[in-house]
Amino acid sequence: MKNLKNSFLSVYKLYRKYKRRLSPSVQDEIRQALSTAQESLLKEDSLQSQRDVGLLEQLAKRYLQKNSLDRVRDWIGALIFALVVAVLVRQMWFEFYEIPTGSMRPTFAEQDRLVVSKDQFGLNIPLTAKHFYFDPSLVQRGGVIVFTGKDMDIPDVNTRYFYLFPGKKQYIKRMIGKPGDTLYFYGGRIYGIDKNGVDISHELQPALLDKIDHVPFISFEGKPLFPSAPVQGVFSSVILYQMNEPVAKLSLSPSHQVEGSMLPKTHVKTYGDLWGFHNYAMARILSKKDYFATLHGADVEELSPSEYYLELTHNPSLATAKLQRDLYGRFRPMLGLSRSYIPLDVSLLEKLFNNLYTARFTVDSSGFVQRYGYKKHTYPQSFLPKLPGVPAGTYEFYYGKAYQILWQGIAKELPSSHPIYQFTPDTLYTLFNLGIEFDNRFLPMSKYPLLQPSRYAFFREGSLYVMGTPLFDQGSPILAGFLEQELLKAKKSLPHTPYTPFIDYGVPSKETILAQGITVPEKSYLVLGDNYAMSADSREFGFVPEGNLRGVPEFIFWPPGERFGMPKQEPYPFLTLPTVIVWVLAAGIITGYVVVQRRRYRLPIHIS
Repeated sequence: MKNLKNSFLSVYKLYRKYKRRLSPSVQDEIRQALSTAQESLLKEDSLQSQRDVGLLEQLAKRYLQKNSLDRVRDWIGALIFALVVAVLVRQMWFEFYEIPTGSMRPTFAEQDRLVVSKDQFGLNIPLTAKHFYFDPSLVQRGGVIVFTGKDMDIPDVNTRYFYLFPGKKQYIKRMIGKPGDTLYFYGGRIYGIDKNGVDISHELQPALLDKIDHVPFISFEGKPLFPSAPVQGVFSSVILYQMNEPVAKLSLSPSHQVEGSMLPKTHVKTYGDLWGFHNYAMARILSKKDYFATLHGADVEELSPSEYYLELTHNPSLATAKLQRDLYGRFRPMLGLSRSYIPLDVSLLEKLFNNLYTARFTVDSSGFVQRYGYKKHTYPQSFLPKLPGVPAGTYEFYYGKAYQILWQGIAKELPSSHPIYQFTPDTLYTLFNLGIEFDNRFLPMSKYPLLQPSRYAFFREGSLYVMGTPLFDQGSPILAGFLEQELLKAKKSLPHTPYTPFIDYGVPSKETILAQGITVPEKSYLVLGDNYAMSADSREFGFVPEGNLRGVPEFIFWPPGERFGMPKQEPYPFLTLPTVIVWVLAAGIITGYVVVQRRRYRLPIHIS
């Protein structure tokens, strides 16, 4: 009887929709058939109902068939309705999200699929960077957030939802700083004081994020801003931006001397004091040939002979800025940089190899390597490194373990017998120097010596860390000799070319944090990627406006493996006011629709 009733109601709906196009006699015939069928259905006479509904269906086939225009109109209407509902659900309730890059590894990797809640701390206005309601107290430091790039300084931000609705791409990062927080970087950690003077460092470095480090810059110069045209071939004035904020100015004096000054807003006297820059160095490995080609003889004699050296570039300085050509051939003032060197024996090279991490990369049948996600032949083959003996496929290293990436992002840990684990100093030289960019232009002696690979080093409580591991522990004789040499170089340096040593300045005091840290503006947030070597985050595009915050990831449902389940963050509250409002609204709309439909088509119905 239920199927017969549904067939009866289907014909009744068609009759209501198309009766105006029927002649009066046909209308009377169908009304009579509807009345007869309804009467038998109400009497629950199964045999008679089958006959009456069957006759009704025959009339529907004869008079109520949809024409081509009807089908197109119904299809368009259904599509528009589905799209509107989908947009509202995705913008205000939840959506599925696929990770596009490695900026949040190891928390999320490329091709991970997530469920993202859009109602954790606010009610979003669809397709805008605004909220109907927002509660800033629900935003958690150390939690992961999703935000829109609308009205932010992010390249290639435009997209279309369902290929129709114009919108902005969404990004996923870790929430670090809330409005009024002052933050300072040391030892891969972040220390902070909130707007009320309370130390929030414990919130910024919880135990579950112990293996995730943070670095305060992507490059020493950040984003330099130039005049529109050079004067006599020289771009004589340059403004340097860090965190997308103007921090320093380099200019050429009338006597053609480079002068540098910090901008007042930074509240620091030297460039290296910017929220802990002097605690970090950019690192690369030099071969003996690279090393001798790089240094003057007097410098070479200060170190023990070795086949390989760790070069540390550090302490960017306005005082030692000079006029030179940058990567694009522009003649302009550039920051002065200090460099230090440590000999690396085989045991240290092996230690680096055993803690190696890289970007995800593909190896072709000829052994050429390209970073994953880049289109084939994006770069000339001469730019691509080679890994001889490694089978074609997609790979990555993390914490010294190698993985092969299979279908849909499934990662398979490789056995120690795999050729990719074959250690040689030359293999490490390639994977350390090129393991993020996979571009030969980042090699030390290429035609682009100013290019620095995205490898970083820092001190933490007396030990020197590289790639997240203490390469030299506190008390190491090699490290002690290095620190002694650094202090000696600083002592010997001349007043007009001061040398700032790369040493451990220790955990910052509250006074240091407040004096040299970066303060997050009102209604803005500072976000960082977990993979500092591969993340375009607040260090590049600056603070995220409050209205841009959209939601939080709740669950990783693909691929299976160690990341499956809840993401690495302190759990958000299960029930918040925005969550309750959205769920109550959704339940109310669904319940209301069902009730209306049942009432509207509950027998008996008035047939006119």
